[in-house]
Amino acid sequence: MKKISLIITLFVIYGFSHKYYVSTSLYDFKEDSGSLQITIRVFQDDFTEIIKNIYQIDISMDNDLNSNEIKSKISDYLLSNLSIYLDNNKYDLFYLGSELKNEMIIAYLELEDIPAFKSIELKNTILFDLFEKQQNIIHLKKGVNKRSFILRKDVPNVSFEF
Repeated sequence: MKKISLIITLFVIYGFSHKYYVSTSLYDFKEDSGSLQITIRVFQDDFTEIIKNIYQIDISMDNDLNSNEIKSKISDYLLSNLSIYLDNNKYDLFYLGSELKNEMIIAYLELEDIPAFKSIELKNTILFDLFEKQQNIIHLKKGVNKRSFILRKDVPNVSFEF
């Protein structure tokens, strides 16, 4: 009986101590305004760690994610890890800002004045350089079409056709 209790205890300790490394991104194409609105959610502790490693800035101590210095570093990091191609043409994202909610950092980006498109390629390597098992969940909305995909270090980009 003690052996079974020990096995169950070890299973619970090791089974529930695993941490998931995941971000979610919503890419929402607004045809009426010709814009692609992007919302990225990432765990605060993970994002804080990558910003600290790369830029030597501890954003966990400063709740103003939109101060000039912090906004600049977050923007640099996101823009270097995200790319978008519409019908095989690369477009540059514009970083709007971030906020902290429920231990998540939510970042907002946008593409404006883009034409209707038939294909889109998305690359998202956020936190891949920090966590080997990082997964970035992509949700894409274009009109009534909705697509989702999980990006990993070995598969950092995805293409969708409409």
